[in-house]
Amino acid sequence: MWSLAGNGYLFYYIDMNFRDNFQFDWVFWFQWVMATTLGWILGGILSTLGFLISGVGIGFFQWMILSGRINKPWRWALVTMPGWFIGWVLGIYLLPDDMSLLAGIILGLTTGISQWLLLRKIVNFSWWWIIFSVIGWVSGLYLLPGLLMSGIIAGIFTGICIILLLEQPILQTSE
Repeated sequence: MWSLAGNGYLFYYIDMNFRDNFQFDWVFWFQWVMATTLGWILGGILSTLGFLISGVGIGFFQWMILSGRINKPWRWALVTMPGWFIGWVLGIYLLPDDMSLLAGIILGLTTGISQWLLLRKIVNFSWWWIIFSVIGWVSGLYLLPGLLMSGIIAGIFTGICIILLLEQPILQTSE
């Protein structure tokens, strides 16, 4: 999957069969959206600190969806919680209410980066995860905020990304 271009630079390219063989997994995507939404809603129902707890729920439910798709999927919940906690404290508690755009950026960045730390060992192009996490949480918290919509919107964007990323696993070489 590596190619040496005419000018001597090494480039990574996507297997051209990916486009011909790829089929979007709508069931997995729907489960991912529901897992994200359910974690968000449960946190919102619990208390004032509930949305802080949403990160635990989202990480847990997404872990269940990732079972059978990645090795040791429980790690997903473990990396999600600290990223969510840091993002929530920095973006939600320390910023005024009228700064939801910046709050979404911060929450998407901190959660996306913490999850990327796991994804970078599993899939190629994992940096896209950070971008989609930011897009998802900015859209959910700023463009269409609400107890139900925030989780759905974030799940839609991150669900598309995780499906595409899981189709590009890092090939393990035997030594």
